[in-house]
Amino acid sequence: MATINPPMPMIILKMNNSMLFKSSGIFALIFLILFTLAGCGKKGPEIVPVSGTVTFQGKPVGNLILNFEPEDGRPSWAQTDESGKFQAKYDASQDGVKVSKHKVWIIWQPKNVLDQQIEQGLMKGKSSKTAEIRQILTKYGDVKSTPLNLEITKAETNLEIKLD
Repeated sequence: MATINPPMPMIILKMNNSMLFKSSGIFALIFLILFTLAGCGKKGPEIVPVSGTVTFQGKPVGNLILNFEPEDGRPSWAQTDESGKFQAKYDASQDGVKVSKHKVWIIWQPKNVLDQQIEQGLMKGKSSKTAEIRQILTKYGDVKSTPLNLEITKAETNLEIKLD
């Protein structure tokens, strides 16, 4: 049997396809790496840690929830402990507050279930909400009327919020 050799142009075409495939693979790899690196950049708003103390008439205030409402975007929140200390949370995985101007408004967080039920009108009785807490909520308890405005421009680890 005679061997039939393909014409010369066919061999060159096969070689070029192979080289073309290799260079396409390299191009695709480089593109994938650059695309991945471009996705590693910073996304979303700038969030900075914010913590401090809340006082009323010089005394620390516990069981408050502070709501940090930025001019636009997602709000942050913080809960004060018995010594009035708080650490703001941006979301479940990130502490902090968006760099922005904020209106800060306050909610009282009852420390026991009975107080919660009394406050919600589910139970009758006298709540442990003090006159001081009532004053605070009257002045700072609504996002539309709160006079408390803060501009957060950098991390704040000792922010003093005086509710006087």
